[in-house]
Amino acid sequence: MRLLKAGLLCLLACQGMAWWQTRSIKPKLGIVPEVPTIAAAKALSLGDEQFYFRWQALELQNAGDTYGRFTALREYDYKKLSDWLYLLDRLDSRSNMMPSLAAYYFSQTQKTQDIRYIIDYLYEHASHDVAHKWWWLLQAIYLAQHKLNDMDLALKVAKPLVNKDVPVWAQQMTAVVYEKRGEMDDALRIMETIRDNADHIPDADLRYMEYFVKERLHKLENPSTR
Repeated sequence: MRLLKAGLLCLLACQGMAWWQTRSIKPKLGIVPEVPTIAAAKALSLGDEQFYFRWQALELQNAGDTYGRFTALREYDYKKLSDWLYLLDRLDSRSNMMPSLAAYYFSQTQKTQDIRYIIDYLYEHASHDVAHKWWWLLQAIYLAQHKLNDMDLALKVAKPLVNKDVPVWAQQMTAVVYEKRGEMDDALRIMETIRDNADHIPDADLRYMEYFVKERLHKLENPSTR
């Protein structure tokens, strides 16, 4: 019995010493997991691509914040992150979960240049189905203007909005971007195109468009008032 107790105490002492020596050693946990190929993703889904999509979307949402960690967005690999966004879009392009995460969460990174990956993704995601995805183009315009201060990128993103399937007020953002670039002629042309091609324009939008056209014509005729 004494030998048993001595053995247990010896094991306990060894365990304590092992913990003391290794207490500061932490496993090297990654942030954004490696991105599989689309073929590998389909194989891993085991025939249920929706389940795999939702599982990986949740994993991506919590990336870097597991096992008691909290990781600042500036430490994420945004190239790898954008590859995940594109991959999951190939499994479910209709879901708004990925663009929501991109526009409202990942775009808040403190590393401003990484926001370009988010804007490019939102543009690609929405351009394939502008009639249903135009909202994400608006978010990308905001990010390009106010986060990157890149009006060329903002214009690129805004152009697909001039579409009869997009609400009139959202189409007008293209004209607004042109105006912010100082291109009054193009802003006026876009607004007139929207007015002439829309099947129905709500009264409030029509009044705004008339005001926009009159004001810009006045500025074009009187450059000193710009």
